[in-house]
Amino acid sequence: MSMTATPIHRVLAALPDAHPEAAGRWRARCPSHDDRRASLGLREAEDGTVLLRCRAGCQTEAVVEALGLEMRDLF
Repeated sequence: MSMTATPIHRVLAALPDAHPEAAGRWRARCPSHDDRRASLGLREAEDGTVLLRCRAGCQTEAVVEALGLEMRDLF
């Protein structure tokens, strides 16, 4: 991955099934649990930070680790 990739590009590259929901928002299956309903919501904040929320309750750190990323990749 290019060092110039934006945070949202790094995260989306790790989530090949992610699909757009609205401008700046995506939905994907959570890699931190056996997800069959695309419970992971992603959003790009105004400052470029990636916000993740698993509706099944997975912690952000667990999702990031399951993606093979680090928390700093969200910023």
